[in-house]
Amino acid sequence: MKRTSTILLSIVLLSAGLPVLAGNDRTVPTDDRNDPVAVPLKKEIAKSGWNIGLLPAFYYNSDLGFSVGALAQVFDYGDGTVYPNYRHKFTANVNLYSRGAKQISMNYDSKYLVPGKRVTASVSYMDNPLCGFYGFNGAVSPYYADLDLRKSSDDSDGIAFYATHQQQLSANVDLQGRLADGLTWLGGASYSWQHYDDVNFRVYDGTESLYHQYVENGLIPEEDTHGHRVGLKGGLVYDTRDFETNPERGLFASVTTSGSASFSNGVKPSLTLSADLRQYIPLWPGHITLAWQLAYNGLLAGSLPFYALPSFAMRGSFGSRITGNGVAWASADLRVRLATFQAFRQNFELGLVGFADAGAVVQSHRLAEQTALETCQVTKTLDGQVIGPYASIHDHMIANRERLHTSTGGGFWFAMNRNFLTAIEFGRPGNPQDGNFGVYINMGFSF
Repeated sequence: MKRTSTILLSIVLLSAGLPVLAGNDRTVPTDDRNDPVAVPLKKEIAKSGWNIGLLPAFYYNSDLGFSVGALAQVFDYGDGTVYPNYRHKFTANVNLYSRGAKQISMNYDSKYLVPGKRVTASVSYMDNPLCGFYGFNGAVSPYYADLDLRKSSDDSDGIAFYATHQQQLSANVDLQGRLADGLTWLGGASYSWQHYDDVNFRVYDGTESLYHQYVENGLIPEEDTHGHRVGLKGGLVYDTRDFETNPERGLFASVTTSGSASFSNGVKPSLTLSADLRQYIPLWPGHITLAWQLAYNGLLAGSLPFYALPSFAMRGSFGSRITGNGVAWASADLRVRLATFQAFRQNFELGLVGFADAGAVVQSHRLAEQTALETCQVTKTLDGQVIGPYASIHDHMIANRERLHTSTGGGFWFAMNRNFLTAIEFGRPGNPQDGNFGVYINMGFSF
């Protein structure tokens, strides 16, 4: 196992870069802490002070492609008595994706900035010239692989039917305060600016896209293609997880209502509800954990612009495939810890994960208007081959109503000092209408 761990660690360090770290260390038995986790590592190196990690970041996402960027994480462990928890955490990420997207994000998290309160804040900017758009209401929107991101042999006049150009700036800040053991109140504010347009790549004709057809036929009003959005939210959170980044036991439940308004040509107000239930069960303490999640996100009152519609991204499926006024989903993970060890004065963990996802649109968005546009078609000639005609907005031969979407898969994960966790997952949907195969390299588990 030690040799396997060393080989895997070498692969990880070669692909992600060796972090630059600063901070004070001391090796202690794990019970020499004020806030131990359920099943600690043996003789961990307890971190204290400021711990800085600077990494070249290499990611892959099936919707965005390969990414080259930089990641910086800064942890303040104080005098080390709260380790593996931290006092302050800062994260900054810059990514350039092979399909042209550019992303910048910054995050902050602390239970110590405001005494007795937890503060989380984030700001991000995304410019994605090939943002996936697959229509409304899940299975009601047909998908044809022949129309998805194909180029002609002379690199001109290709097909990017399921794409639009997205620009998005968003910022939010949340505050949590204790009500009772494990129970907190939650309040927050958010702002976002959105702008969507036709794809503007040399090799693609942006006017021949599903997004363009939606705008042309009124399913997406012109005023909804851009605008500002502000919101306030409040709710309750119940959390008994032993450790947030990679819990082995405990329950997490949250219920949040959000009042928001979108500003473009007029004001579009909305009231939404989000509910999330998760449980973590140690099947073999210290080695195998079963994690499951049930969640809902939907509209209670008002109306939403298309870019604010709730969606659920199954692992392996297209990112915005399941989109409507309300979505519900369920997920289950089997997480296995294979090895724990110390190297380069850091604590490392390696493990495997298997998963299953399922979800569906439970509140439709403009379904009557969508099904009435069954006569809308698309035909394209690429390298002398005629593709189509296809019923592009709704095809009753494929689906007249929503159905359950499913996917399964697995992967592996590694963690450094408990808090720096990367999961690499491979997923396959149960229906090719939702996608063929997806690969994801993400910071942390999906839930």
